[in-house]
Amino acid sequence: MQAGGENMSYQEPKRGTETKDQRQFDEAVNNKGKVVLEWLAGAGILAAVLMSTVALIQSGEHKEVLISSGNTTTPTTSTSAAASKPPLQPVSVKIIGAFKPGPDGKRHDAFTTTAFAVHVGQPLTLTIDNTDDVPHSITSPAAGVNITIQPGVHDYKLVVNEAGRFQWFCVIPCDSDAKGWAMEHAGFMAGYITAT
Repeated sequence: MQAGGENMSYQEPKRGTETKDQRQFDEAVNNKGKVVLEWLAGAGILAAVLMSTVALIQSGEHKEVLISSGNTTTPTTSTSAAASKPPLQPVSVKIIGAFKPGPDGKRHDAFTTTAFAVHVGQPLTLTIDNTDDVPHSITSPAAGVNITIQPGVHDYKLVVNEAGRFQWFCVIPCDSDAKGWAMEHAGFMAGYITAT
């Protein structure tokens, strides 16, 4: 109503054409929006993986993790506690694709040994036979460990500078048939390092 009590006429829009146009517009926005959102999600995941990898590499640079191929080396520093303990016996490990059955009935990539006992500050020699054609890793940010394991048989040094029980895992995507399941489960491509 207008001032003075008169009714103002209101015209109803043409529903058929406008509704159809609105629906087509909404569908176009939804389709393009989904593509953009999927692209952004993919870019975000890629950025997160890259940042995690860089952080793990940088954390490994500041800790004492010695890697050698064939020849063994010793750390330049050792603590008196580590020096008083007997040397650790080398550990032989294999990494085998589709090796170990999981609870889902599938065979998963796995390390043959996933529990490592070390003395604080004392290197443990790991002779690892990576039978896969891609690198894998033993990575434990909490323990300051980031070892990249190349295909073939190589010696690596595992050194932890503080006491504790630390979870480790492979950060290099693997067990792809099961969407990386083994990377998250101890006894497969993950495990524990116990430093005393």
